[in-house]
Amino acid sequence: MKNNPLFFFFFILLFVACKNPQKDNPSTVKATPKHTEQDFAEGFQLMENNCFTCHSPNPLLENKVAPPMQAIKTHYITSKTTQERFTADLFSFLNNPTEEKSKIPDAVKLYNIMPKMNLTEAQISKIALYIYHSELEKPTWYANHYEAERKRFSAATALSPIEAGQQLALKTKGVLGKNLLGAINSKGTEHALSFCATRAIPLTDSMSVALNAKIKRVSDKNRNPNNKANAEELAYIETAKLAIARNENPKPQLTTLGNKQIGYYPITTDNMCLQCHGKPQTEVLPKTLTKIKSLYPHDQALEYSTGDLRGIWVVEMDVK
Repeated sequence: MKNNPLFFFFFILLFVACKNPQKDNPSTVKATPKHTEQDFAEGFQLMENNCFTCHSPNPLLENKVAPPMQAIKTHYITSKTTQERFTADLFSFLNNPTEEKSKIPDAVKLYNIMPKMNLTEAQISKIALYIYHSELEKPTWYANHYEAERKRFSAATALSPIEAGQQLALKTKGVLGKNLLGAINSKGTEHALSFCATRAIPLTDSMSVALNAKIKRVSDKNRNPNNKANAEELAYIETAKLAIARNENPKPQLTTLGNKQIGYYPITTDNMCLQCHGKPQTEVLPKTLTKIKSLYPHDQALEYSTGDLRGIWVVEMDVK
């Protein structure tokens, strides 16, 4: 037996296999359950609505305000990262983005920390699923696959009215957020205030036209008089605040009025917001406070803390 060459050949093969496990494809590290086309479609749509505006899938895009998704996948997923581990890391960071939790410290220095995303655990899991199993990290992914993925998955996702309204709000939020981050990164917080004063509402109105819906941001403690909430909006704001007081995530709400459907979606305060909406002198620095007072003499939008309800998106759509 010990002189049998076939035995030694088998032994060598077994040894090599044990010493060199598959590690090029993260999905082979740990077996995962089968997922449907709908699962991947929902993950792609969530990324397109929440991520791609700032984390462009085009790695060659100039004037970036955040690292591309390819870079995020490369830094967060190694040959030993399971889907479960990646999902947990993504959920932890998106729930409370901090410099300590980031795995791309150079990106934080370049772009600043991102705002908190109002995503549920289920939504983040779907985004993580798509990122983990896609080929985002390959240099040719955008050129070869992005448009094909959009066509493939757009047909697979049918949104409910409340989800459709949320999608419109998130697309508008993405455009405003991208421009706001660009203003902060280029000339600082005071310049961002000027952007908000002159461009935020026109940009929102432009998105309303582009998306064929009436979209606005309102608050019970408005900074701009044009963002003051009406009675119906104040009622939802109170409901959302009560949910936060119970340590619950406030849920969107949809009402029907004639041939219109109106969706209400919460806007919570994150660390980046505190530069302009936090406590005066400590979080809102004196120069910023002076700028706020010059632009908004009757400002009410200060003294917020992280996690507070700062306002809501209101999306008015035709009944379909």
